[in-house]
Amino acid sequence: MSTAERKEREKIRRRNEIIDAAEKLLFSKGFEKVTMDDIAKETELARGTLYLYFKNRDDIIAAIGIRGIKILNRMYREACNKGKTGIDKIRHALYASYDYGSKYPGYYSTLNYMVANGFEKKEFPDKAELVSIHGDNNRMILAAFDEGIRDGTLKSDLDPMKAGLFLTASIDSVISTAPSTGMQDEFVNYSIGLMLRSIESAKG
Repeated sequence: MSTAERKEREKIRRRNEIIDAAEKLLFSKGFEKVTMDDIAKETELARGTLYLYFKNRDDIIAAIGIRGIKILNRMYREACNKGKTGIDKIRHALYASYDYGSKYPGYYSTLNYMVANGFEKKEFPDKAELVSIHGDNNRMILAAFDEGIRDGTLKSDLDPMKAGLFLTASIDSVISTAPSTGMQDEFVNYSIGLMLRSIESAKG
């Protein structure tokens, strides 16, 4: 291994350590309460050294978001591969969305924070990768809608984009509400059933 390769490997290792430390702080304390100084202390790095890897807190949050959206992408892909029809793929995708929010609340909160704080208008390292994965997630869901309209399991007059936004908003509400219901699994199943009945065809 060349000196350049060793330096690059060390840079990647240190960068991942910083992201790991930032995740720990941000997920436990909240996004508004953690500063670059806090992250520097957690990583035992000088503040100036931290800025060699990330120019600001948003860049670190974006790096965490990329980790999170990769997990969601994998879960969507697995979900859609399980379905035999369009509505089946959407059903599996809805449960995957709920599982993502339940199993990875920190990453789920990160992606929501990025949306709420206009990260789509900001520049940060690897933004193209995040945009590409987000686009892939959307394409999988829209493809499931198109398939469902073609195979007759979904209403023929659905607007896939608007219906997808509706389902996204609905499952987000379920993710936030379900833990406090006292009947979590039953509530999730009932809610997803309602969502699917709103889009399925009469013969679906």
